[in-house]
Amino acid sequence: MTFRAALRSVVAATLLGATATATLATDYATVLTPAKPGLPLAHPIAANDIPPPPFSEVADRPVKPAYVPGLPGLPQARAMKDDFGVPRPPKFDAVFIRKSRVENGEVVIPPGGLAYLEDTMGGEVALRGEGLPVLGRMPTYIDYDMSIVVKENVTIPAGKSVVVGGQVYQYYATVGHEKMANHALHVKTIAGTDWEWAFGSPVLSQTEPGWWGTRFTQLYNQGQAREVTPQKMVFDWISGVRMDRLLLADEKLFAGLAGVGDEWKAGNRTIRVVGIDGIDGTVRIEVVENGHVVLNRTLGPVKNDLLIEDTGARKSLVFEYGDLAGFLSPWPEPFKDGKANLKIYAKAFSLNYGADYAGDRRFSVYPVGCPTGHNFGFMLVNKEEIRLKPGSSVSGPEGYFKVVVDRVEGADVLAWHIEDKQGSKSVNLGGAGVNNVDLVLGQGRVAGQAILKDVGRALLARTYQAIDQSKPHVMAAAPATGAAAPAQPSAAPAPTVQSSYVAGLSSGMLAALVVLLTGCAAVGYEIGRRRRAAA
Repeated sequence: MTFRAALRSVVAATLLGATATATLATDYATVLTPAKPGLPLAHPIAANDIPPPPFSEVADRPVKPAYVPGLPGLPQARAMKDDFGVPRPPKFDAVFIRKSRVENGEVVIPPGGLAYLEDTMGGEVALRGEGLPVLGRMPTYIDYDMSIVVKENVTIPAGKSVVVGGQVYQYYATVGHEKMANHALHVKTIAGTDWEWAFGSPVLSQTEPGWWGTRFTQLYNQGQAREVTPQKMVFDWISGVRMDRLLLADEKLFAGLAGVGDEWKAGNRTIRVVGIDGIDGTVRIEVVENGHVVLNRTLGPVKNDLLIEDTGARKSLVFEYGDLAGFLSPWPEPFKDGKANLKIYAKAFSLNYGADYAGDRRFSVYPVGCPTGHNFGFMLVNKEEIRLKPGSSVSGPEGYFKVVVDRVEGADVLAWHIEDKQGSKSVNLGGAGVNNVDLVLGQGRVAGQAILKDVGRALLARTYQAIDQSKPHVMAAAPATGAAAPAQPSAAPAPTVQSSYVAGLSSGMLAALVVLLTGCAAVGYEIGRRRRAAA
């Protein structure tokens, strides 16, 4: 199946009767609830729908996946600060493999089945000078484009899910007594970020109007249902935010106060300040190329009551020309002593939702958006089917990691592993009864929390299986020095063997257990909190 065909099938499966955004007759800018009364919608209504990546629905999560906490070249919990020295949420590398299978002695990974995720533990904020990891380098996150996708006449059967924009709605559960019932939605991103930790789960009911209703609002993830039963939810309309573009830059030319006449060079181009109006709160900049003014842009004024979420207020501060970009910084103050607080960048680039990833066109890119207008990382997913014979491998985007299939017999993948760009390898993740290479790697908001909650038991079982099958191999590979013959099965392993086992296996197992136990504790705490609140 081609990538285009796979996308068409995913779209057909997820729309479930929803009409295309472009055919909307209602002006939803007047229907959706803004963040605060009297404010405009922070983002425009999308003019068109863009297919999500394959396997975005909840049913498409990995099947009994192998779990790898991380590798040296796929780092976890990187500490970050923005330009103001403020700590930002830690960053995690994550790799997922979904819906893989064995076919005719080969391992098959379908289009969209191999995904890299820049998995942040919290929202990434524009205009703050925050670093955003991109496959080993650290460009600066500058700005973003977000829109609100609205779909009409959407049906979600019980237990199923539907994709709206960059969000996934799952009809999760029904709780009832006699003739009363309420029904819960789980809301996630296309990457799997679960918004329950931030917003709770929307609850709808037609039989408990004093407690619940048929309308829900999670900022710009909203919906109006006309039928809510234990069998299905039917929405007149439902909306979800989509992160359409991230603007980043690899090179900072300037950051600080600049006056009229100040200028900066980037190749044959010059960026210069040509005017500052302290009364209006604006600064005018020009970009000159080969002696000609190619951009004349007025930045400002700053509208702090709307930043950073409001599109118009944010865009009024930003300029772009080719791979040049910059903005009038609102913080700590936009103007001081007759000068403007500017940040100027070169080598700017964009990550556009559904577009080819410029660094490796085997992959498509999907930024991941929060209903608040923050970014929650980005995904890179394979466009074409991957087939791996025993002894072969496939590299991730820009060779950032590698998936290696070592041995296949019949329907079983007896040996396979993942390794980073530095050559560090996981333990053998295959074995008897392992008939796929589905994988969860990482400890971030998605890999270490949301997926843990859904398939944590399977992750643990697969981890135990990998360790049990690898242990005899490791012990046999390191016999005691000077031994005339291999030790008998009943003999205690030599210290060197035990050290090898602890270093190669138990550290990974312990990390996995820590992640699993932390997630279980968090879920248990949340259940207890809600019970206490209901009491």
